[in-house]
Amino acid sequence: MNTKKEQAIQDTISSFQLMADLVLKQLSLIEKAMLASEQSEQDLVISDINKNEIEIDRLEVEISDKFINSIVLYQPLASDLRKLVAIYRMTLNLERIGDLVMNMSYGLDTIGRSDEYRVMSDVILSMFQSGRIMVEKSLLSFVNGDQDFAIWTIKNDAVVDEMNNKLLANTISRSGLDSKTRDMLLSYIDIKNIITNIERIADHATNIAEATIYSLQGTDVRHSGFEKNET
Repeated sequence: MNTKKEQAIQDTISSFQLMADLVLKQLSLIEKAMLASEQSEQDLVISDINKNEIEIDRLEVEISDKFINSIVLYQPLASDLRKLVAIYRMTLNLERIGDLVMNMSYGLDTIGRSDEYRVMSDVILSMFQSGRIMVEKSLLSFVNGDQDFAIWTIKNDAVVDEMNNKLLANTISRSGLDSKTRDMLLSYIDIKNIITNIERIADHATNIAEATIYSLQGTDVRHSGFEKNET
């Protein structure tokens, strides 16, 4: 590999790693916001999330440009091309995870102190932590070249989906919590939106894991890969 080509690919990987680290930080921050006992504490965390989102968007554009330039200028060989394509796919998913964290922060700002959210907060947090672990393992699978982590992430997507369904049913079953039915139902809608964002984070973690397998094997398992309900 010539020096310029090698440097171009390494620059793309470095920018991707920065973006991945920042998205993982966002996930940690939104978890901190979910655990915050005071509104002022939550507001400070959400402020940090907003600032980081600007940098995530910038990195997404930067990586896209580097991806295109690397291919056009250096015409990388198959193994390097697979890695670059995998990085590009993962970048798109990381950017979407960042957007979903933002959506969650808006939801917390709206209903984070409601009685309905307090009742369900432990279950919501547990579900979120499952999604966060999926993102972490999917990224580790790429960085460490560990296919087992990628396979684990894909199979565990169904677990988070099932938690979503059970959580919604549980919320509905507790619909008599508050005599102010209208306010309560509105709060439940906001809660469902947060839950949906967590599920989508897990979906994007699965996409990242699938991109890792493509990078390592050249095999596209997006539509015909591993059974997600296996353990």
